[in-house]
Amino acid sequence: MEIIRACGLNIFLETTPVRREMVWESVTPPGHWIGTLLEGSLCVQQDGFGEHLWQSGGGTIFSAIDEVHTRHVVLRDGSVAAVFIQIEEEMAEPLVGGETLSLIARKKPDPQLALPDVARRIAWQMLGCPLQGPARRLYLTGKAMEILAHVLDDAVVPDHGSANAGWPARDIARLHEARSILLAELASPPSVPELARRVGTNAKKLGAGFHALFGTTVYGFVKANRLDAARMLLEGGETSIAHVARQVGYQPQHFATEFRRRFGVAPTTIAGKAR
Repeated sequence: MEIIRACGLNIFLETTPVRREMVWESVTPPGHWIGTLLEGSLCVQQDGFGEHLWQSGGGTIFSAIDEVHTRHVVLRDGSVAAVFIQIEEEMAEPLVGGETLSLIARKKPDPQLALPDVARRIAWQMLGCPLQGPARRLYLTGKAMEILAHVLDDAVVPDHGSANAGWPARDIARLHEARSILLAELASPPSVPELARRVGTNAKKLGAGFHALFGTTVYGFVKANRLDAARMLLEGGETSIAHVARQVGYQPQHFATEFRRRFGVAPTTIAGKAR
């Protein structure tokens, strides 16, 4: 695990291969926490907070007054990727303000919390950061601040982020299932009608609910996550732009244009830095 400390924040970055039934224990320091499990499946037991099931894409906001002993149990082979941000107690009020802090302080760990998609995308960017030394520390601190801004805005602004309002729990579960299918099949996602059929709803309801819950269209979600996945591959050392494009479901002739539009740089630039 990599830990970055700056500006009253402790930033925890984790990417590691795991095996089913692997167990490890840790101690969560006091403070105010925001985090997301980007990849993996875990059963997490925390003293005072009980037991929770963590799945890919799950997020949480909570406060801990004392140290919290935590036990993690891996539920399937694969890897764990996670980003957690701790706001230190003495810096919390100057950083986020007393009113916002009081709302965070009332929350308990809930891995079913849907953080804004933009926060999850930024977390993936943090894990894929190729910079080293002071530049890496500055980059990761800035990205952590971005995540805090998006998550806290979504959590505390009245009616902003209350997309669940008016949507039955069954429909919300179907929308999350649709989201998981899209993430699992990014290279060749189902059409909206087919996706709706697979989760047991209709295309119109799926489109409206997806936008209300996740803040984007189905097409926009697929496009953003394809490009994020492509950037991760390039930052991880892939050298063939055409190969990366096909892996995420793009025709090579269109890939560079979309990539530059999203990230402001050509994919060859990212690949060159990784090399």
